[in-house]
Amino acid sequence: MVDLSKHLARAKQAIERRNWALALETCEQCLDVDPANLEVYKLHLDASKRKAKESDKKSLLGSMSMPVMSKDPHKQLIGAMKRVATNPDAKTIASAGDAAQKVYKSGIKTMLDVAIFLYEEMKASGLFNAEVLWNLSNLYFDKFNVAKDQTFLDKAIKTMGELERAMPNHAEASRTIKNWEARRSMEKRNTAGTGGDYRSQLSSGDKSHRAEVMSRIIRTVEDALEVLKYVDEDLKANATDKALWVKKGDTHRRINQLAEARAAFVKAQELDQYDFGITMKLGDISIEDAKAKVAAAAGQGEAEVEAKKALLAVEIAEYRKRAERQPTEMTHKYNLGVRLLQGGNIEGAAAEFQRTVGDPRYRRNSHRYLGYCFSKKNLLDLAVQQYKSFLSLVDDHLSDEAKEVRYLLGRQLEDLGKRDEAMAEYSRLVEIDLGYKDVADRLGKLRGT
Repeated sequence: MVDLSKHLARAKQAIERRNWALALETCEQCLDVDPANLEVYKLHLDASKRKAKESDKKSLLGSMSMPVMSKDPHKQLIGAMKRVATNPDAKTIASAGDAAQKVYKSGIKTMLDVAIFLYEEMKASGLFNAEVLWNLSNLYFDKFNVAKDQTFLDKAIKTMGELERAMPNHAEASRTIKNWEARRSMEKRNTAGTGGDYRSQLSSGDKSHRAEVMSRIIRTVEDALEVLKYVDEDLKANATDKALWVKKGDTHRRINQLAEARAAFVKAQELDQYDFGITMKLGDISIEDAKAKVAAAAGQGEAEVEAKKALLAVEIAEYRKRAERQPTEMTHKYNLGVRLLQGGNIEGAAAEFQRTVGDPRYRRNSHRYLGYCFSKKNLLDLAVQQYKSFLSLVDDHLSDEAKEVRYLLGRQLEDLGKRDEAMAEYSRLVEIDLGYKDVADRLGKLRGT
């Protein structure tokens, strides 16, 4: 193994002097020599984040940089880390994690810890990424098989549980958790059968139960209360553990104890004011509070209207803050665009959808919303283009959403005087649903009948 101690010391000194260019250059030289050195990645990411924070902006060139075309996984990883140096956002860090995982899967087993580290850094951003959670949990399971340390199995189950909660219909998450929980039970039985006196076995059993509870997927109030009992015990011994406060907040939130969840997240934020993941959790609590007020005011006329206005204002403020803080994450921009549209801010909504239309996750609906925005501004030709783009991406033309857009497309074509094209769209809609709105009457009038 190459001795990189002098290079690492130089990188640390460069960081202390805020010489980001030298620190990053040194780290990249180290990666060329020893790509599995975890300390290098920690220094590299530290320098990248400090550089971005000091400049208070992220370079557009970083998010627009050309991908490395080499098929060599190692070169792809080096390229990914260079993009992180330019723009250390969640997407670039996730891409670096993907690259590290490829190197690990190619047979370089020492890259396992590097891939886990990079994925954990992305996860700490607070953004949901199903692929990252899936990969990370499986890497922890691999680590468990290598190290024979049940801590990593617990982490694998916990991470996969986060994926299952976010995506209850995930094809593999639930089945994988059951398999891993069965493996954990088997490991505990094997450990319990290794002998030792009664007292030591009892102590081991208590620790095993505690570990199981703390990594448990919370499905009932009883599950949550047992987790909270252990979390509170740990906080008495270490009140400055940010992760414990976050876990406390997440657990309270799981059983809809929003006030307690907020208090825990506030404490975690006090311990680390730069953790934007915690900031977003506090924002989610504010949104849930506002939704609860809407539910409480249901059927109360003006009170319900005001509660809905307040909810929309909270959502707009929260998603705008996220979009400004993480400008390359299109989920924030899409959510902001939808709320701005609901609030009647057509120009603001269109500006967001013009960005999200380039993201495959939001492309189809962004076309739809842009069509609506353009029609409201009387830019009918542009609205027609957007509605056609939406329909070209639709799989189910019998859905209510597709029928609505086809109807709106026909209306725009009709207003533009494009009679034949409007008739074609109306005819298609009549074939699908004869009773849809007034489409049959409109088609009849255009045909002169």
